[in-house]
Amino acid sequence: MRTRSLGWLMMGAWLGAYTLAPFGTAHAADYMAAARDSMKKGDIRAAQIDLRNAVRNDPQNAEAHYWLGRVDFELGDPVATQREAIAARDRGFDPHQAVPLLAQALLAQNQFQELLDTLKPGGKDPALDAAILVSRGYAEVGLKRPEDAQKSFAEAEQVAPNAVEPLLADARLAVARADLARAQAKIDRALEAEPKSVEARLAKAQLLRLKNDIPGAIAVLDALITDQPGVMQARLDRCSLELAAGKNDAARADLDVVLKTTPGNVQAIYLQAVMEAQARNYKAADADLERISPYVSRIQRAYYLLAIVKEQLGQLEQAEDAAQKYLGRSPNDLAAYKVLARIQFAKHRPDQAIDTLSKVAESGKGDPETYDLLGRAYAATGRAAEAVQAFSKARDLAPNDVGVQTRLASEYMRMGKVDAAMTDLEHTLTLAPKIPAVGEALFFAALATGDTSKASDALAKIRAAQGETDVVGNLEGLFKLAQLDIPGAQATFSGLVAKNPDFMPARINLARVLAMQGKVADAETLLTAVLAKHPAQQPILTMLASTYVQANRLPDAIALLERAHAAEPNQLRVTLSLGDLYIRAGKPQQALDLTLNAPGDNANATGIPMLRAAAYAALGQRTDARTAYAAILKQDPGNAVARRQLVGLLVQAGDYESARNVITNAMANSARNYQLYLDYVAIDLKATGLDAALASADQLQAQDQDFADARALKGDVYMMVNRPADAANAYAAAAKAAPSSLLTTREATALVKSGRADDAAKLLVAWLAKHPDDMTATKQASEVAISANRLDVAKTYLEQVLKTQPHDTVALNNLAWVLQHTGDMARAEALGRQAYILAPGAQTADTLGWIMVSAGDLRNGVMLLRQAATEAHGDPRIVYHYGVALKDSGDRDGAKKQFTAVVATKGDFKEKAEAQKALDALSKGS
Repeated sequence: MRTRSLGWLMMGAWLGAYTLAPFGTAHAADYMAAARDSMKKGDIRAAQIDLRNAVRNDPQNAEAHYWLGRVDFELGDPVATQREAIAARDRGFDPHQAVPLLAQALLAQNQFQELLDTLKPGGKDPALDAAILVSRGYAEVGLKRPEDAQKSFAEAEQVAPNAVEPLLADARLAVARADLARAQAKIDRALEAEPKSVEARLAKAQLLRLKNDIPGAIAVLDALITDQPGVMQARLDRCSLELAAGKNDAARADLDVVLKTTPGNVQAIYLQAVMEAQARNYKAADADLERISPYVSRIQRAYYLLAIVKEQLGQLEQAEDAAQKYLGRSPNDLAAYKVLARIQFAKHRPDQAIDTLSKVAESGKGDPETYDLLGRAYAATGRAAEAVQAFSKARDLAPNDVGVQTRLASEYMRMGKVDAAMTDLEHTLTLAPKIPAVGEALFFAALATGDTSKASDALAKIRAAQGETDVVGNLEGLFKLAQLDIPGAQATFSGLVAKNPDFMPARINLARVLAMQGKVADAETLLTAVLAKHPAQQPILTMLASTYVQANRLPDAIALLERAHAAEPNQLRVTLSLGDLYIRAGKPQQALDLTLNAPGDNANATGIPMLRAAAYAALGQRTDARTAYAAILKQDPGNAVARRQLVGLLVQAGDYESARNVITNAMANSARNYQLYLDYVAIDLKATGLDAALASADQLQAQDQDFADARALKGDVYMMVNRPADAANAYAAAAKAAPSSLLTTREATALVKSGRADDAAKLLVAWLAKHPDDMTATKQASEVAISANRLDVAKTYLEQVLKTQPHDTVALNNLAWVLQHTGDMARAEALGRQAYILAPGAQTADTLGWIMVSAGDLRNGVMLLRQAATEAHGDPRIVYHYGVALKDSGDRDGAKKQFTAVVATKGDFKEKAEAQKALDALSKGS
C-alpha cells in the first residue's frame, strides 16, 4: 500500500511559526527579559545567548532551562534540547511543557526506543498521560510499528477523550497510510471537541490541501484568521496555498503581516525565498535561504529550492549537493531528478545525468521531459542509438511536442539516418506548420541527403505551409547555392536584403556569396554596415571577427570586439572573445583586466574564471594560473580544459605528484575515461621516462581488465615517443589476447607510420574478412589503399562504406577524389557535389573545385577553390589547386601569388615541385 510522507507528523507547530507565550514566572532578570525581547523579534540566536547566561547565573532556574531547550530545538540542536528539557523537568517546571519538549528532542534524534523506555504514563494526570502516549505513538511510527502506534493513539484518546492532540495524531497516521477518510473523521471529532482549536483547524486545511481542494483549505484558514488574527501559522499556511494557486499578491500580503510581527520567522523567510525564486530574483532568494541556513534541513522542500537557486546562480557544486540531499529524503520526487540532471548537464557531466535519469526511466514513472533530458544526455555522450530510443519514448508520451520531434530528427541526422529524420520533421511540420525553425530543420535534413530533388520537394512543402516569408526566401537562396547557382543565389539574397535590411540570415548569406566570388570588400561592407549601428549584433560580429582572424587581421578583429564590448559590456560572449584575442595578440594584461572589471553577474559567470586563468598563464604568473584553474576544478570537476591546463602547469613546474593527483581525482569522478588514462601515463613519461610510463600503463590496465580501451595504452605510449614499430608490436600483443577493432586500427596506423603500409593493408584485409561490418576498419583500409595509390581497392572499400552509411561526408569526398583520378569525372562531380552540400568546408570545396577545374568549369572551380584556400589556413596542397585554377582562368598575378606561397612552405611534397614549375613558366611568360 502506498504511504505518504510523515513530514507533518511531529508534535507542535511548524518550525519558527509558533506564537511566543510569556515566560511562566514574572521575574525581571535582565537576561530573561532580553531573551524574551529577542524571541518576539524572531532573533533566536540572540535569545540563545541570553538564556545561556541566565542558566549560568542561576543553574536552578527551571524556566530558563525550558526556554533554552526550546531555543536549542529551533536552532537544530536536539541533543542540547534533551539536556535542557530534563533539567527543567527535574527542577519542577510544568511537566505539561517540559515532557513534550523532551519527547520532541528524542524524536528528532531518532531515539525512538529510548523515548519508549523513558516516557511512560503514570496514571495520575490524564492530560500528561495523553501527551506521553501520543509521543510514544510517534516513536512507534519511527520504529515502523504503525499498529502499535495506532494502539497508543487510541489509548491516549481513552485517557483524555476531549483532548485534541490524540485525535490529530491518529489523523496524521491515517494520512501516512493514505487513509484520508479516517483522517477526516478524526479531525472532525477534534473540532467537535474543541471547535476553536487552532491545531485542529490547521490540520483540516492541510487535509483539504492533500485532497487538492485549495479553495476549501483557504476558506478554513480565512475563518481561522478572522477569529484569531494573531495565529501566524494560519497566515503562513494560507500564503503557501495562495502561492500554489498563483495568487501572489494575496500571498505577499499574508507574508508581510507575518514578517512585520516576527521578522525572524523561518517559515516566512522560506516562503519569501520561494516568491523571489518564482520572480527569478535568485540573488534575493539565495540571501533569504542563507538567513535560515541552520533550519534548511528541517524544511521539507528547502533543499529542492536551494538546488534551483544555486543552479541559476552558477554555483553548481552547492546546487548538486542540495539536490542530492533532497532526493535522499524524497526519492520519489520526479521533479528533483530532473533538476539534478540539469545541474549535472551544466557541470558537463552528461554521464552522471544518464545515471540520474535512468533510475526514473527504469521505474516507469518518467514523463516526456524525463525522456527528453535522457535523450539529450545520451546524445552528449555520443550514444546515438540510446538517444533515439529516449527521444522516441518522449515523442510517444508527448506526440505534439515540437521540440522533442526536432531533437529526435537531429539525432537521426547524427546517426546518418537522414530519411528517418525527414520523416519525423515532415510530421512535425504538420503539427507546427508556421514555426520557421521546423521548416528550416526539414530543409536542411533534405539537403543532407545530397539529393537536390528531395531538397526541392521539402522546400515546396515548407512554402505551402508557411507562405512566401523571409525565412522561406532564405531557404530558396540556400537551395540555389547548393546547386552552385551563384548568380541565382545572389539575386535571391539581395532581394531579401532590399526588402528587409534587418533580416540577418539573408545579409549573412549574401556576404558569403560575395566572398565566394572574391568580392571580399563588398562582403565586408555589407556586414560592417550593421555593426556600425549595432556593434554587438550576432552572429555578424562573430562571423566578421573570425574572418579577420583567418586573414591574419588580428588588430581589426580586436577593434570590432572592443567596440562591441564598449556598447554592451554585459554580453559575456563578447567579453570572452575579446579576452581570447588579447591573449593571442600578446596582450594578456588587457585580458586579465577584462575579467577583473567584469560587471555585475558576469564577474563569476561561466568562462570568466577560465579567461582569468589563461591570462595569468600568458603573463607568466604561473602560481596564480594554477590557483585559478584549481578553483575552477573545485567548482566544476568535469571541466576537461581546466584540468588539462592545470596538469600542464604542474608538470611544467616539476610538481608531478600534484599533477597525478589531479588526474586521479578526475578518474574517481569519471570512470573509464580513456583520455585520463593517457594523461596519467603522459605525466610519468615526462617525469621519469618511458619505462615508468609503460609500467603505469600496465598497472592501469590491470586495475580494470574489463575496460577494453585500456589495452591500447602501451601502444599509445610508444606512439607518444615516436616509436611506431614498438607501438605496432604492443597493439598486436594486446589484440592477440583480446582482438578488437580499436587495437586493429591502432596497429594499422602504427604500421603505416613505421613504413610498413603493405603489412597494414594485410592486417586490415584479415580483420575485415572476419568483421565485414566494421566500418571504422573499412574506412582506414580505404585510406591505406589511397596512400599506396591502389585506387581500385580504395574505391571498393569506399563504396562498401556508402552502402551502410550513404551520407558519410568523408567517404563521399574521398570516393569523388578517387573517381576523378581514375577518370570517372561525371560520377566524381556528382559525389563531390553531394559531399559539398553535406559539409561545405575547405576539404569538400577543394575536392569539388579541383574536379570542376579539371573538367573545364573554371568559374565554379575558382570560386570553390577560393573558399577552400581561405578556410584551409594555408594548406599548401589546396593553395596549389587554387593557383592552378587562377592560372587557367587567366589571372596570372593571382596564380603567381598562390604558387609563391606554396613554394615558401617548408618540406618537400609533390605539389611544391609542381608549383615551382608553374611559377617558372609564368615568370618566363609562357
